[in-house]
Amino acid sequence: MTRELRQFLYENMYYHPHVMRMQAKAGRVLAALFAAYVKESRQLPREEQAKLAARSLERVVCDYIAGMTDRFALQEYAKMFDPLTPV
Repeated sequence: MTRELRQFLYENMYYHPHVMRMQAKAGRVLAALFAAYVKESRQLPREEQAKLAARSLERVVCDYIAGMTDRFALQEYAKMFDPLTPV
């Protein structure tokens, strides 16, 4: 039974085309945020910038993004890349 359930989940949930599209979109959002923060670290909140004295820029950015909720990451992405979104 476990094998059939696992096969069903992979075919109908984990690798469903809609899920795969959303996963690809999320990857693009996270990659764009990472690149933007690394390129211009002054876009990070001041408390994150303060961590740069002890850790590498990439580690600080990675940890900052890892702590974001999905909603917050999408809001930050819109603020950075959508000219119609208020800053």
